[in-house]
Amino acid sequence: MTYKLACADVGVTCPFVAEGKTMDEMMEVAIKHVKAEHGYTDEQINDPETQKEIKAAVKKE
Repeated sequence: MTYKLACADVGVTCPFVAEGKTMDEMMEVAIKHVKAEHGYTDEQINDPETQKEIKAAVKKE
């Protein structure tokens, strides 16, 4: 199984898709990307509403 999270699925105009074999692996990739490319802070990423939105957008394939 692969976990995937696309920036576009959370309302960001960006073609990036984070992938990982586990949720944690995928989140690590996604967090590095949003910090480097979109300027998100740890505070923004760890906001409960943001976490809820992220989890709702994750796809399992």
